[in-house]
Amino acid sequence: MHDIPQPRKTPRQNRSRHAVAAILEAAARILASEGYAAFNTNRVAELAGVGIGSLYQYFPNKQALVAALHRRHGEETLAALDGALAASACRPPREQLAAMVVAALDLHRRELGLHRVLEREWPAFDEPPASNPQDAALLQRVAVWLQACGLEAGRAEVLLRMADSLVHGLLLDAGTPPAGLEQLITDALAGFLGLPAQPHP
Repeated sequence: MHDIPQPRKTPRQNRSRHAVAAILEAAARILASEGYAAFNTNRVAELAGVGIGSLYQYFPNKQALVAALHRRHGEETLAALDGALAASACRPPREQLAAMVVAALDLHRRELGLHRVLEREWPAFDEPPASNPQDAALLQRVAVWLQACGLEAGRAEVLLRMADSLVHGLLLDAGTPPAGLEQLITDALAGFLGLPAQPHP
């Protein structure tokens, strides 16, 4: 198993945080448009508008940038889930589930090229769930939601693994995703949870 590359330090001032955000955005754009073969720290620094020395203050190499993009995706996934749950708070469980599925798919669609590189070429640089704070928070959110719906909280981990496999397998793989992808994934997850079927229009 690979050691996960770590950043050299965490930015603490607003200026430093903006610089790191610009570096990660530049890294994401290069990976999405040109792939890992064209990816290097000099190009990232140039596109981000920072000196290469500034980049190396935070990231020792390009592998550390890939690992940081995995962590950023985890943070974005957690924020998307929180937003979906907040927006659908008063709806039945199946509609809440559908809102979470839509949020996950929308998040991946925004940067399909990047997610293909992260998930298909460099999955080893994603922090393992046992030591990943974003995964732990995501698991807790889903467990709390299941319990609030009167469902078994212990199913949260399997539900997340199913959702991850379906979203990545049906959206990121080459080819045209099937029509009604949101409904298909929602139906599969709802079936696992034993939620009542919803008639299709």
